[in-house]
Amino acid sequence: MADISLTASMRSNLLSLQNTQSLMDMTQERLSTGKKVNSAIDNPSSYYTAQSLNNRADDLNALLDSMGQGIQTIKAANEGIETITAFVQQAKAVANSARDVASIYDQYAITTNEIDAPVDGTVIVDTRADLSTFTLEFAASENEKTFTVYMEDGTQETIETIDAGTSTEATVIAADVLTKLQGMGLNAELDEAGTKITVSTTDGTAVSWTNGTDGTGTAANGLKTQTSAALLVDLDPANTGKNSATVAAAINAANDGRDIGIEAKADGKRVAITAPDAEFRIFADNTPANQAALEALGGAKDKKAGDATEIKQERVNYAAQFDEILSQIDNVAKDSGYKGINLLQENDLTVIFNEDRSSKLEVKGVDASSEGLSIAASRNGWQRDTDIEVAISQVEAAINELRTMASEFGNNYSIVQTREDFTDNLINVLTEGADNLTLADMNEESANMLALQTRQQLAINSLSLASQASQAVLQLF
Repeated sequence: MADISLTASMRSNLLSLQNTQSLMDMTQERLSTGKKVNSAIDNPSSYYTAQSLNNRADDLNALLDSMGQGIQTIKAANEGIETITAFVQQAKAVANSARDVASIYDQYAITTNEIDAPVDGTVIVDTRADLSTFTLEFAASENEKTFTVYMEDGTQETIETIDAGTSTEATVIAADVLTKLQGMGLNAELDEAGTKITVSTTDGTAVSWTNGTDGTGTAANGLKTQTSAALLVDLDPANTGKNSATVAAAINAANDGRDIGIEAKADGKRVAITAPDAEFRIFADNTPANQAALEALGGAKDKKAGDATEIKQERVNYAAQFDEILSQIDNVAKDSGYKGINLLQENDLTVIFNEDRSSKLEVKGVDASSEGLSIAASRNGWQRDTDIEVAISQVEAAINELRTMASEFGNNYSIVQTREDFTDNLINVLTEGADNLTLADMNEESANMLALQTRQQLAINSLSLASQASQAVLQLF
């Protein structure tokens, strides 16, 4: 079938009408979607650039949620620190209150019997903050040396280091002595260097040691290190043991070389020995003459200062309150987590700031429990001032540590919050940039539609006019 013949003017007007309709369709799409670029066909460059910007904005928007959760985790830890700080300050107040209560341990004292006859023998005087423990530190060539360990129950044992043919190394000597001390039933532990031994009794009773002597009273056969050795006080009837004054002088003279914190004074026929805020004991070895000398001074077998005859219940109560506060500190530290992450239980938090994870913040967790803050439970019912002073020092150090923790978490909080604001603003910038590439100007498109509708009406009228020439042939019929 042959094509329908149209006049040139009709074809021109028809083509114009079709173009106008095409523009109207495009304008209607822009008005309905609000975008001037709806697909890559419209404008490939703008479309794919806008898509890339929107994709990054979506990725960052997902990270915003993570940042928000990170902020909540840090806030939970900060709340915990504030509560724990309040508890620690309360613990300090309790310790100070206990310190104000008079203690039977304010001063350790031993008063001997009246000395009516000269004293002949050797007694041993030992004083430390805690008589249940002492240290031994070995140097090289301390082989073939002796020292004697005395238990509170009267048990004693002389220990000899290994002979020169075995080794002169301090670590080898210490290891040998360690085995022998453990064989006595004592707790004995080597330090990392392998030359220092910490010794303690398993039941908290007293334990002491004296250096070996060569029989003339000197310590030539003993260990070179004598910082924790007990004092040997030699008494004889003609000189140092003839009365209370000479006994006190002999004790003070033995102490002068080491200054272990004791003082002896003659009080009539008695000798009063004091050691403020320290434990001490007077005892003798198993030699009958030395046991007799100890008995003459007022000790049956030995005499240990500080054996409590009265307990200050008020101090015990304060100690119990202190321990309860420590328990509450531990509970708060455990309860300060958020969504499974507890920064006060040494859980770390990582907050991601950008889509390729190259920008992030590592928030290190801390141990905010009483143990992590190095606050120990009360000792000995707080009967001694030294134990309370230790507790006060620990809580003061803990307060400073908590303030440091709070400062670090506060800084991390500010960083995350600032990055959250930045990311939010950056998302707006990216979205705005994408919109600039793709969004249509609705005012412009509305005007375009109105113009196209006018053009369409004119094209229809023009097409009608163009067809009138063809319609004239009808008048021939």
